[in-house]
Amino acid sequence: QVTVPKIGEKKKLLELVEKNIEHAFLKNELKVKELQAALDLPDPPEVIECFDISHLSGTSMVGSMVQFRGGAPDKKNYRRFRIKTIGGIDDVASIAEIVKRRYHRLVEENTDLPDLIIIDGGKGQLSAALDMVESLDLVIPVIAIAKREEDVYMPGEMLPRQLDPKGMALRYIQEIRDEAHRFAIAYHRLLRGKKMTGDPPRSGRTR
Repeated sequence: QVTVPKIGEKKKLLELVEKNIEHAFLKNELKVKELQAALDLPDPPEVIECFDISHLSGTSMVGSMVQFRGGAPDKKNYRRFRIKTIGGIDDVASIAEIVKRRYHRLVEENTDLPDLIIIDGGKGQLSAALDMVESLDLVIPVIAIAKREEDVYMPGEMLPRQLDPKGMALRYIQEIRDEAHRFAIAYHRLLRGKKMTGDPPRSGRTR
């Protein structure tokens, strides 16, 4: 039985839920608009994809990609990658590999592309990713965020873009980067566990 309370505590509870939903929606919408302004993007970055690399002393190198849509994680579109062409420790080359694989696949499948690409890394990783995007004749904004200093690098700018450390735009970038890092670490641990037990890794969302 479905009831719709008109008065009393249950009515107040429903109103509180409505306010919380509205607040969450408006906050996500504001994050997208703040990021657009901070990066001087022509359009709101509604769909953002972020890449990260994880390895242990150069072994079992893996990559991750997370997607945020409308300011929130879209977990059904997360992807993970086993590095196929790179030997040893080379985060820059590994980023280039997975970025090219991701967007070559989307082009072949005629699938919608993201509005913004974020790379976990510095100038080297940014340049590698941008080269791969351009090699596919795609025009997608690409930025990178470096750990520790939390510097945000953009193509054509020698110095990192100065974003307000307490502002919503930088925090949104960090939120996305942290989720990509978490997803990469989780996949790396999965592969290590499978290797120790001798079990073959499941395909899952590996690309």
